[in-house]
Amino acid sequence: MEQRAYHRHSVQKKKSILSYEWVRILLFYILPFVVINLLIFFLVTCRPTYEVELNGTNDYRTTDVTFTITSHMPLKTVTIRLDDEPLDLTQVGRKSYRSTVTHNGILEVHMVNFNGVEVTGYEIIDILDNQLPEVIDYSINDGLLSIVVSDSQSGIDYDSLTATRSDGQVITPVSVDKNTGTVVFEMDPGGLIANICDMSGNEYQPSFSVTIIEENADQNTGTQITIQ
Repeated sequence: MEQRAYHRHSVQKKKSILSYEWVRILLFYILPFVVINLLIFFLVTCRPTYEVELNGTNDYRTTDVTFTITSHMPLKTVTIRLDDEPLDLTQVGRKSYRSTVTHNGILEVHMVNFNGVEVTGYEIIDILDNQLPEVIDYSINDGLLSIVVSDSQSGIDYDSLTATRSDGQVITPVSVDKNTGTVVFEMDPGGLIANICDMSGNEYQPSFSVTIIEENADQNTGTQITIQ
């Protein structure tokens, strides 16, 4: 009978990576230490964050301001002021608030995080028209008062231009040139009060008066117009 020879081979088991001392030190000592210290550093130094959106204006009288808290950590306090006055906010989302602003100013946001870190930011609101119209030039000729009016934001409301005579009578312009801003009224010798409004409703009422100038008997008299 033929006999077969069997050879026994030794099999080596693969060594587990955790059997290495340096691996165990890295996994169970160094990495947890680094992670814990990074977490502590983040918790101690993280700052509150936010976003402010100005929604523009259609009438130059009001604008909506939307304030959104973008940080995920708890906050101790949030204070929002416009020119040192607290702003009334209405919640419009989980972390979003809105307020209607009626005048220009500096919006101040002050936030204190749960860890005591504070953030103060400022936003300038300058799109509203709170300024009166201007008279940039005026003259009188042949009993007609010409004034040049201007408004840098909402513009002059030319349809509402009137003037009040010294007897209280309200008159409308003789002519209006919107391209140059020139408005012509018939001048009242007793004085005239112009009523100038812009498209935001700001009204300017300058008074015009005429003074007769006589230099001497040999020269013709002249007139001088003044504005108040």
